[in-house]
Amino acid sequence: MKMNKVFAYLTVAALTLPLTSCLKEQADVFDKPSSTRLEDYLENVRDILQDSEHGWALSYYPGAAYPTCYFGVQFGAQQVTAYGQGAPENGVTSSYKLDTDDGAVLSFDTYNSVLHYYATADQSHYQARGGDFEFTIMNVTDDRITLRGKRSRNLCYLDRLKEAAPAFLKAINQAEADFKIVAFSGEVSGGLVEGALDNISHTLTIGRKDAETGETVSARYMIVPGGIHINEPFTFQGVEFQDFTYDDEAGTLTGSGIVFQKMTPEGYVSYQDYLGKWTLNYSNGSFEVELVEKEAYVSYSMKGVSDFFEPEITYNAARGYLSWVYQAIGQSGSLTIILAPWDGNSGYLTWTEGVGMDSKVVDNTVDELVLEWSDNGVWGNYKANGWLIWSLDSSGSNAGSFASWTFATGSYQLPGDITMTKIVE
Repeated sequence: MKMNKVFAYLTVAALTLPLTSCLKEQADVFDKPSSTRLEDYLENVRDILQDSEHGWALSYYPGAAYPTCYFGVQFGAQQVTAYGQGAPENGVTSSYKLDTDDGAVLSFDTYNSVLHYYATADQSHYQARGGDFEFTIMNVTDDRITLRGKRSRNLCYLDRLKEAAPAFLKAINQAEADFKIVAFSGEVSGGLVEGALDNISHTLTIGRKDAETGETVSARYMIVPGGIHINEPFTFQGVEFQDFTYDDEAGTLTGSGIVFQKMTPEGYVSYQDYLGKWTLNYSNGSFEVELVEKEAYVSYSMKGVSDFFEPEITYNAARGYLSWVYQAIGQSGSLTIILAPWDGNSGYLTWTEGVGMDSKVVDNTVDELVLEWSDNGVWGNYKANGWLIWSLDSSGSNAGSFASWTFATGSYQLPGDITMTKIVE
């Protein structure tokens, strides 16, 4: 028995020796603790962020209901000054932090009206706008830092600027103003395709023309001088696309050497053609409304619906239709007054963002433009076919109907079967 035990001990010792040696070699490779290595990495990132004379262009991807955009950001040791496309000259300064949370993280940790706009909830947007203020750092080079939003999981990039942020953002704004293509057609891999560009969410969609089934691909884009750029390239019918150049005079969009022709979708209605007076018809009657410009080529205010508020109607430039969705319309004490989509058949209502109706052209003759409003498909098993004036308390919970405000119907209800006919003057 003693002999067997000694043999066993020697065997274990022999097996342990090479393992101990391997572990020592591994320890020599990493002569610093992992926490120290990460701190060194973050300090290197901080040095690179501060090193750019003009700062960085942050390509930003909020929720799909909102357009992609650029921010200009200039980093100091602990503070960041941010510029937005809405007011390129007005920098807003706040703090930022480089920290660890399952990896290296860049966080804009104090409120900044530019950087937190899409990531902060308010009375109209209880779930914010799908944006991020904390980003996992994925890759770092001297000229580009790759980030991924911690909430949205969208890839974003910091690209070193070669000019001052206000000048860069003004150039982007001009590029957006010059970009007037909403749909295109062409040939990819021997087949005819059609595509659309949604100026609300900045989403490109491309698919086979007239195909009952087949590949359709969507990707969100950034508008840049001379065309569009897609951060994460996509493949369609075996061809990889990322950058497209736009020639307004020729009416072309070119990507990966393939020239697409600008086109107008069937049934398309221009922004200008929606402006003016309409007769709004509903199940129990009708009244006159007027669509007036709110933000050029983006939205309208609908006058005449009520004496208390004017709903915002958005314009889908890619398809030429209107969207009328849930929105906050005012405040009464601690109550937020909302325009709530209503399924008149089931009696249910909702204040979920994005739920509402889209317009469909019923008649587009020279003398008459008739629209039909129908559910936009966001509500799941229910169908928005009418509207209610409702209220939410300070916590965002149901506070009941708000009958003190009324539609032109004389009630807080606007029943379904809503259509609109353009008044020709």
